[in-house]
Amino acid sequence: MTLQIFPKESVVRASPDARTLVDFLQENQQDLGLDQGVLFFSFPLFREEENLLVADLVVVSPFHGVCLISFSSSPDAVGRLEGAFSQIFSRLVRYPRLRSGRASLKFDLDAKLWAQEGEGSDDLLVGVREIADYFNSKRRGDALPSDAYDELISVLDGSKALVKPKERNLAGFEAQSRISIISRLEEEIRRFDRDQRVAYMTEVYGPQRIRGLAGSGKTVVLALKAAMTAIRNPDAKIAVTFYTKSLYQHIKQLITRFYRMHEDRDPDWQRIRVLHGWGGATTDGLYYSAARQFGVPALSLSQAQAGDMKQPFAFACRQLLESPCSRSSIFDYVFVDEAQDFPPEFMRLALLLAREEQLVIAYDVFQTIFDVETPTASSLFGTDARGEPSISFEEDIILHKCYRNPREILVCAHAVGFGVYGKRMSQILESKEHWEDFGYQVVDGELNPGEAVCITRPQENSPSTISSSNNIDQIVQVRSFRSATEEVGFVVDKICADIGVEGVSAEDILVICADDRNSNGYFSLVTRGLLERGIGVNNLQSASFGLTDFQIDKRVTLSTIYKAKGNEAYVVYIIGIDALFLSPSPKSRNKAFTAMTRAKGWLCVTGLGMAAEEFAKEIDLAKINYPNLRFNYPTQPEIDCMKRDLIRVDIEGVEDAISRLANDMEPDELEYVLRKKLREIQGRKVKRKTLE
Repeated sequence: MTLQIFPKESVVRASPDARTLVDFLQENQQDLGLDQGVLFFSFPLFREEENLLVADLVVVSPFHGVCLISFSSSPDAVGRLEGAFSQIFSRLVRYPRLRSGRASLKFDLDAKLWAQEGEGSDDLLVGVREIADYFNSKRRGDALPSDAYDELISVLDGSKALVKPKERNLAGFEAQSRISIISRLEEEIRRFDRDQRVAYMTEVYGPQRIRGLAGSGKTVVLALKAAMTAIRNPDAKIAVTFYTKSLYQHIKQLITRFYRMHEDRDPDWQRIRVLHGWGGATTDGLYYSAARQFGVPALSLSQAQAGDMKQPFAFACRQLLESPCSRSSIFDYVFVDEAQDFPPEFMRLALLLAREEQLVIAYDVFQTIFDVETPTASSLFGTDARGEPSISFEEDIILHKCYRNPREILVCAHAVGFGVYGKRMSQILESKEHWEDFGYQVVDGELNPGEAVCITRPQENSPSTISSSNNIDQIVQVRSFRSATEEVGFVVDKICADIGVEGVSAEDILVICADDRNSNGYFSLVTRGLLERGIGVNNLQSASFGLTDFQIDKRVTLSTIYKAKGNEAYVVYIIGIDALFLSPSPKSRNKAFTAMTRAKGWLCVTGLGMAAEEFAKEIDLAKINYPNLRFNYPTQPEIDCMKRDLIRVDIEGVEDAISRLANDMEPDELEYVLRKKLREIQGRKVKRKTLE
């Protein structure tokens, strides 16, 4: 292990004093016992009335405890150091795991002034020799227990502010039971990894991009980054915007919790605006706010559709950008979550609204197998007269670790989504950099046509709790059956064992039907089987307009693939997989990928006949090669064929588009639009008959 430095060395080296001291600590970390430690630069920071309280360096070690270091001995600097010390102590002492008494800690907490030269004193250490003597004198013989040290780091880095999972009753269940493993996994997920710390601690001075797979924590990082920006800049006007309306309360709650960790009060919501991307008559949004500030009438959905039926929001943003009344700098900072769902026109509007281009965007890479291209600055913000990007990202941070799925499930899902072990691949990442963006590494071969390649997913890029307690055959299971009754009976028995033997809560179990045409029949059988065993269900398929929570206490969730998108559960059963693998297409593979990646812990896939057995063969090959993906890199004609398949439009694609539209509209709005379109079509048919 080595001394970890946050946010990153390049930021630390901007300070001559920090550079000198950090270089010495790095070079001598083993001798000083700091090789398992963490070093924060200008973090954590606190605000007390008008004063920003922060130490230049905070050194944390299981053998030394916590030491705050300031490079200046001026009265102001000493005041900030003492204030930061008091704030950190008051937070650490709240947690029983860190206390040795009512008002004492299990480890040392100290604050020191340091200078490269001069005359030393009790509080002022001079030169590297005195800092070495200091750390040697503070070094304990025994390390702080790992659980206490993890908690110490989580309080300092802010992850302690993450929403605490519900209490689980582990009494009577062994350490290797699923409920015990889930409890440990929830603790692992509540700790920030290195990429996340770098992302939120880095200050915003220009355009920044944060990207990663779904489940890598981008929304959490963005919320914390917005809160930290507000703490650093108390007068700044900040906008945090997003695509999915249901995220509003979640983002606001995250910002509130993180803000309170650094200032003992709620944020000023007049200064930090949490806004939906579009907005409307009853919901404020970034677009609506901008139009109001510019004095331009904002377009409603129907008005924008009249301008561009396929891309109404892009049309609305384009109209606003082209308005002679448009002007910039409504906000000092703009943070955009779910950037992958917004049109480029909205991204350009967000950039226009941010003072000095202080814009941070976060987006998912590889949401589906149809979307493997990483948006560039050019595609998002346009080019100048020379064809060069209008802006360049000052920070481009990739979150490599995906917390949503164990490594076993994610590798198998990617194998199925890409068709790695099928008759032919459905999609491919065309560069080493793309694979690295997804948290993989090319370990053998080159991405040249026809060449054998081996791509692996390192363990550190996935949560380890489940993988360390279960083998791949326990985590990913596939079974084929001769009848739906037999298939459902198997799944019902497994669910009963999950709840009765393994201690899993019913609401942590999700059954997804991959066979849309027969989902009602499948769910009827599942419901009957579970109710006979005294287990309730939450059937999303039967809910009117989807007006129900995805999870309901003490009920197993039943869902189609579409309704499960964006949600997850610890134990997932996919039934009717044969419907997607009778003749697997890119779209059916994408559906399978989406369904498989709903599983945060264990995955069981079932189906009927030969089609289910074909799916099982692909999973078997994925398991044999795990944690690698092995294939011959496709030739250019094969890649061209893939791309033709991906742009082919069919009825299923149209239905998916309507479903996505319905998700963002009120039922009466959707009905109005569909009826209007139907009248237009009927009118054209009447006209055609008249002409005939």
